[in-house]
Amino acid sequence: MSLYSAFYSGLSGLSTNASALNVIGNNLSNLNTVGFKGSDMTFRDIFSSAGATATQGNGNPIQFGLGVQMNSVNQNFSQSSFQSTGNALDMALQGNGFFTLQTPSGTQVFSRAGNFTRNNLGYLEASDGSSVMGWNRDAAGNVVTTGALVPVQVSSSTLGAQATTDMQLGVNLNAAAAAGATFQTPMQVYDSLGNAQSLTITYTKGAGNAWTYTVTGPAGATITGAPALPGTITFDATGKVSSLNGGPTPPVAADNTILNITWPGGSAASAISFDIINADGTQSFTGLSSASTTVSSSQNGFPAGTLRDLTVDSDGMITGTFTNGQILKMAQLAVSSFTNVNGLEQAGNNHWSQTLASGAPTIGLANQGGRGAILGSNLELSNVDVASEFTKLIVSQRGYQANAKIVTTTDELLQETLNLKR
Repeated sequence: MSLYSAFYSGLSGLSTNASALNVIGNNLSNLNTVGFKGSDMTFRDIFSSAGATATQGNGNPIQFGLGVQMNSVNQNFSQSSFQSTGNALDMALQGNGFFTLQTPSGTQVFSRAGNFTRNNLGYLEASDGSSVMGWNRDAAGNVVTTGALVPVQVSSSTLGAQATTDMQLGVNLNAAAAAGATFQTPMQVYDSLGNAQSLTITYTKGAGNAWTYTVTGPAGATITGAPALPGTITFDATGKVSSLNGGPTPPVAADNTILNITWPGGSAASAISFDIINADGTQSFTGLSSASTTVSSSQNGFPAGTLRDLTVDSDGMITGTFTNGQILKMAQLAVSSFTNVNGLEQAGNNHWSQTLASGAPTIGLANQGGRGAILGSNLELSNVDVASEFTKLIVSQRGYQANAKIVTTTDELLQETLNLKR
């Protein structure tokens, strides 16, 4: 076997250990990179060649190794720790999966780095300008996650006013009150412009446990009812509504009065259902022998408002709180998972790209199908362990030094060979 074989074996060791140092250096340089996953390099030997004698006397082969080469560089996708940031749009994945992104050129990529921001149009973007993909709130106010992926948009535009179309009261009218006794309930509703308008419902005791009610509004307002006002409420011996506005017994939701209101000030006319019988048949009024009182009130209108706060839940749903008190689902993020995550190709900018080895992504919701949960106001840190990397650094350094010694020793032997004839 020529000395040159030892020479090139040493060179292969130098080259391979230098590659290992490159992997270690890349890991350490990304120690503070959000969502970074470190890599580990493994070695393998180069095939051996037969010696001058093919086998020993017992038949065992005589072989000489030809050095070492890089076997693989595997990414370590183990979970890292989290850093709380207080920024709602910072997100971290706890468990399997990747955020699904689309680069400005239209390429689909995947990332564990959730340091997202909104651009001037409200679109959610990664630090390199890639769009965060998911599903947005539709015109009906729903986030439908069965459609195609779109760039997530969290608009800060004004939430328009909604006129009241339904109001509910929980009221007890005193069965022991004298005939002619009255009780009033104030109610605030909203017109089509978002103006708060005050209504007053006045109840008047009649014979037995029967009451009439009328509705008045602000000066200049015209209020009519269908059925016509004044309405009527009759309670039975147990204090339950037995008849409403002359309807059947037991009363149904269709017996409720629709208030047709024309407001002053130029807003559109309102049609408000005054619910005494709820849609499921339950009642919100009682006629018991205790003081008349308003127990509860609700209505579905609201004034205009602007976005105040955002929150992200573990399913990736982004919810907005508006200055008018409304809380709305804005959008939901898509999470992608892969059968072979080590088959993904690192593409820079904290991105991975799919390959034939990784297979196509399975795209869905967080907390489903083996995909992890999303932590809002948190970032996943790099999973590089400094102590482990420094240990590997020492081992690779010693490997490099040992192979360098092989090269220099072989060089000295070759020099001695050349000096045999002088």
